[in-house]
Amino acid sequence: MRALHLLAPLASLLLCAAPASTDMALTSADGFALKGTLTLPSAKGKVPVVILAHQFATDRSGWTPLAERLAARGIATLALDLRGHGASTHKGDAELAVGTDFMASAKAVGFDQIPADLAQAAAWLRKQPGVDGRRIGLAGASVGAFSVLLAAADVKPVAILALSPAGTGAFGPGAQEKLKASVLSARASSLVLASQDDKDAFENAQALKGLPGVDLSLRTGSEHGFAYFKERADLMAVFFGEYLTYHRSGEAHRAAKAQAPSNADAPGNGK
Repeated sequence: MRALHLLAPLASLLLCAAPASTDMALTSADGFALKGTLTLPSAKGKVPVVILAHQFATDRSGWTPLAERLAARGIATLALDLRGHGASTHKGDAELAVGTDFMASAKAVGFDQIPADLAQAAAWLRKQPGVDGRRIGLAGASVGAFSVLLAAADVKPVAILALSPAGTGAFGPGAQEKLKASVLSARASSLVLASQDDKDAFENAQALKGLPGVDLSLRTGSEHGFAYFKERADLMAVFFGEYLTYHRSGEAHRAAKAQAPSNADAPGNGK
């Protein structure tokens, strides 16, 4: 039965060796030194991998709740410090770090180049031993979520997780139309979460309604980005586990979604 995939046998999870993490570095097309961590679970053969793009004014460590759950399911992760964040603050001889003002930081650092950074990271990943380049996922929070959706057309991931896709103004005129076009081109299985009181993220999520492969989880309240981990981290891991390691039918993810805390989903939820 497909539902059995939801409950990865506890014994097999306990027997898994600890995943191995290594630091990596890339230089973006415009000269940013981008740093990240590649974590590979102990497994025979090549494993799927999810590229993780964090939200504004955080860093790659924010993904720990999801990365640990993915490793337990045999899924690798590449957690990046986005340009201007964490250890990715050097562009040539200059140091460029984000401040407290989102739009000023976006202009100074070049947030509109993050999708290209993610595509470069995917190309790097596909050359790494132990990684199955045919099974790549993307996950982003806030500006990272907007970025992974924009990067999808070039990366061609199997699955995308977008937590509160926001920061529209950082990506120039027609950003929302570009977002829709990228999602249409990628045709990945996409899970998009947004809250009704989180205006920018909610509007961007609504704009994706009805596109092929898009599953919206629209909520009441104001939860944003990493705040969804509190109740939904397991659902996110099931989502990637289903599409990257099983038969990509989505049945296990839909079953898990039905069992997740409801929190009064907003009107208009669904595909």
